[in-house]
Amino acid sequence: MSVIVEFELSTEDFLFGSALATVEEMDLELEAIVPTGTRIVPYFWATGETFEAFERHVLDDPDIAAIRQLDRIEDTALYRVEWTADPTGLLDGLASTEAVVLEAATVDEGWHFRVRFPDHDLLGRFYNFCTEGTIPIDVERVYTLAEASRAGRAFDLTPAQREAIVLAVRCGYFRVPRETDLSAVAAELGISQQAASKRVRRGADKVLSGALLAPRERSR
Repeated sequence: MSVIVEFELSTEDFLFGSALATVEEMDLELEAIVPTGTRIVPYFWATGETFEAFERHVLDDPDIAAIRQLDRIEDTALYRVEWTADPTGLLDGLASTEAVVLEAATVDEGWHFRVRFPDHDLLGRFYNFCTEGTIPIDVERVYTLAEASRAGRAFDLTPAQREAIVLAVRCGYFRVPRETDLSAVAAELGISQQAASKRVRRGADKVLSGALLAPRERSR
């Protein structure tokens, strides 16, 4: 039976995260980890305004050989990163244990992950990989899909998405007429308006999909 684990990791302990940590205020979300032969190729979304400066700073990192913008939708862009050498940190551990990254995004001073493993044995291998490699993950929850449903977690919101959408509801963002705007929600959360928009939209999509669509109709 597949098992899901949620954990957090500081940016400085996450090689990929520290390589992307620039002076620009960018909201980052890992899209996928794709093993290609012996290589691990990460794809990620970046939301913000100063893309050119962000790319220059990322390329200054000695571990990054290239960064390529694949697509852009308004203030959000999809990137592919190439390493100067194979990463041996968290990404390698995830790839070697057949993990599927369901959510991985920046929160405060670190990253929040929600990852699915095919079974408990592979989750155990991943945990041992982190322990032996001194990767200090902070495990928050471990549960199966059935347990998630019984616990009322069917919407699969990340903590950041839940915080944003709950605040938006309480402040009247979804009311007609609207009683607040995204700039006010962003200010309350202490994040950029672009980041707040992304969290609210994705959170609302998950809630509506979970409430209105059959499981086979929902996106991953």
